[in-house]
Amino acid sequence: MQWLNRILLSALLAGAVAFVPQHIYAGSGGDDLVRVRREEDQLRQKNLELAQEIALLRAEVAALKRDPAEVARIAREDLNLIYPDEVVFEVETLEAKPARKP
Repeated sequence: MQWLNRILLSALLAGAVAFVPQHIYAGSGGDDLVRVRREEDQLRQKNLELAQEIALLRAEVAALKRDPAEVARIAREDLNLIYPDEVVFEVETLEAKPARKP
């Protein structure tokens, strides 16, 4: 009977040693690991998008350095700048009212 108690105790101890660490890891660290990997994937994607945006901006800067007409276009369209000898006429358009039926 004493050997049977020792065998059962050993089996219980072996089961606890095998089960408890997995249960603790799955309960606390597993979810965090999945969350961190998901965040890493999102950050990598965002990094690629930013790298593409940087490449486009560098190309725009290079074009602005080479082409004075592009600088003038941006100054006129985006900044509403004009040359000193130019005259600006601002034209307002009225929206057409729908015709009423009598």
